[in-house]
Amino acid sequence: MDEIIVKKVTLKAGEEIVAVVRNFGLTLWPKILVAAFLIIAPFFFLFPLFGRGYWGVALFFLPILLGVIFTIRTFVLWYYNAFIITNRRVVDIDQRGFFERVVSEADFSEIKDISHRRKGIWQTIFRYGNVRIQISDTDIGLEIRNVRAPEDIQQLISDLLHPARRKPDGTPDLSIAPPDNEEFKIIKENVADLSEKQLEELDSLIRNRIRQIKLKRLEEIKNIGRDEGCST
Repeated sequence: MDEIIVKKVTLKAGEEIVAVVRNFGLTLWPKILVAAFLIIAPFFFLFPLFGRGYWGVALFFLPILLGVIFTIRTFVLWYYNAFIITNRRVVDIDQRGFFERVVSEADFSEIKDISHRRKGIWQTIFRYGNVRIQISDTDIGLEIRNVRAPEDIQQLISDLLHPARRKPDGTPDLSIAPPDNEEFKIIKENVADLSEKQLEELDSLIRNRIRQIKLKRLEEIKNIGRDEGCST
């Protein structure tokens, strides 16, 4: 379902889509009710309207046409208003109508802060809210409203942003964060007493373990993206 919107983003070398985040579908119910009313209501006046000739027929089909257009517009705005999260940046697509779209983006190196907010009984019960990304040295921010599980989206981006998960070229490395200082100190003390052969074996074990962690973490992040797409 995301194939069309993903094509709106030109991926850089080594970049891949991690998640596509949209408004929580439940928040669309007022618009759905309006569209349903416009489409269904004329049928209650079918015979009186048709009895008035061409004007009656026109009055019958006019609200139905408006309802269909309103439904299409609602879907288009929902589909194209999205956060596209890659392994290098966040792209904010803001669809404001059929013929107006604003696309903004923030590389991970530009992101200063990520926050989420829930307000009110409905957002608390149904676990949806807003996610905002603050860009460094500016008052500019990217925001997507009414998304499912905003704390998970915040955590997803934070995981990708974590300094301990950066490669030398600045792109995210999805390995786990290093142990705390006390644990790392103990490890270093034990390593100092190992022989060359033991160090070689340990090096092989570490490389294999890091590879397993990276694959597992990448799969978890992709699963979050798939879960968000299903919930909307």
